[in-house]
Amino acid sequence: MAESLTIPQAFALLQISPDGRRSTDGQRLDIGLAGAVLADLALRGAVTLDGGKVAVASGTVTGDAALDEVLGSIAASGAPRKAKWWVQRLGKRPLRDAVLAGLVQRGIISEEQRTTLVLFTTTRHPERDGGPEALVRSGIADVLRQRTSPTPYLAALIGLLDATSTLREQFGRVDKALVKSIAEGEWASPAVRAVLSDVQTAAIVAGVVASTAATSAATG
Repeated sequence: MAESLTIPQAFALLQISPDGRRSTDGQRLDIGLAGAVLADLALRGAVTLDGGKVAVASGTVTGDAALDEVLGSIAASGAPRKAKWWVQRLGKRPLRDAVLAGLVQRGIISEEQRTTLVLFTTTRHPERDGGPEALVRSGIADVLRQRTSPTPYLAALIGLLDATSTLREQFGRVDKALVKSIAEGEWASPAVRAVLSDVQTAAIVAGVVASTAATSAATG
């Protein structure tokens, strides 16, 4: 089943090509992973969103290192903070590394480091076991073609892909009305809907920042 992966693991796999290259920019990947962790914890009942603020609902660990590290950070933060704050705080390289490390540990991807021009080292994560990603992709495709109804898990993933503007890149043309009904409808819990909204806002801001930086570099 697709649900054997955590939501951030599934999101990460969808953004990595079989040869280990990223299919999206690092900012969108990291923001999406931050939202995926919060969505996963919300679906597990480990956190709640009351008034848009994230709070720990249960101290029970999930057994996944990346999820539990975030859960510990939320618990240790003191006063509850808005999901948007957590998306911006978590959406960075350390979370990406933790999620990918979990996939490496499960034998789904490998890690390869290559040195280019002597000074620069790049890291890729080629796929070792394509089965888990294939299950996720087929599950999402079935929902988008309306062959099956979405589960909360798949609804969260579809919403995250849409919020980070990577859904069409991965699955081609989609029915926007259908996607909106999935992300904003009864399939996604109120907590997950709040997370998706904040992920979309953060992704839009990141896109503007990236565009501005590129323009500055071109004219500088």
